[in-house]
Amino acid sequence: MSTAHPLRVIQISDFHLQSAPGSRVWGVDVDAGLGAVLAHIQKHHPQPDFVLATGDLVGDQPEAYPRVRQALETLGVPVYCLPGNHDVPAAMGQVLRTGQVRWARYVEAASWQVVLLDSSVANSPTGHLAYRELTLLDTALAAHPERHTLVCLHHNPVPSGTAWLDTMMVGNHSALFALLDRHPQVRALAWGHIHAEFSDQRGALRLLGTPSTCVQFKPDSAVPEADALPPGYRWLELHADGTLHTGVERVEISVRNLALTRRVPA
Repeated sequence: MSTAHPLRVIQISDFHLQSAPGSRVWGVDVDAGLGAVLAHIQKHHPQPDFVLATGDLVGDQPEAYPRVRQALETLGVPVYCLPGNHDVPAAMGQVLRTGQVRWARYVEAASWQVVLLDSSVANSPTGHLAYRELTLLDTALAAHPERHTLVCLHHNPVPSGTAWLDTMMVGNHSALFALLDRHPQVRALAWGHIHAEFSDQRGALRLLGTPSTCVQFKPDSAVPEADALPPGYRWLELHADGTLHTGVERVEISVRNLALTRRVPA
């Protein structure tokens, strides 16, 4: 492994921020969860090279995007965002068009590139990678075969093991993996959506799901259930030789009203 300083990256996901401070999702204060996660990052992983925010930044309320920007700017580093199924891409693109917190499609840093895909489908919770998204990825990979690559999206492209969530995974995941099989420089896929930690391997490719900053979903559940686990985020170290180290941090805060364990996802 290279001894050069690795890129230090943080992934956060699924804030579900609302227009009103103190709003709750499944009984969990979404502002408190995000605030606690951001404070934990600043204390334990200060000044990362950049942060990736992998969707569901808001909970179907586009007027909350200025609050997203305000919260994430406290990190003092670039934050690159992509949309999830609870986002409103037109509004997100307008509010997060420029600045330190913005919707990005492609990032180059040191010997790595990050490609951020939009797997959202209008008026649907399901995931799909449109032709333009697959073309974006293929073009970026073909243009830079020498760069190690991290691909990010919102929806899980492989089954999470949670039946009700897996009805909403990337529907054309086979097309995604067929494309990735042609480009061996891709080291990992990272996503949110499942509100839980996930880690697996597909050959040399790392498969990484990241917890939410608000409510957590109980794995292996046939119906929607909230987990008692606290909010979390993922850290990644991207080394010059393509080695990737990663882990999930949980943030202990008071999580109340988790008795609401069976209901339609918010």
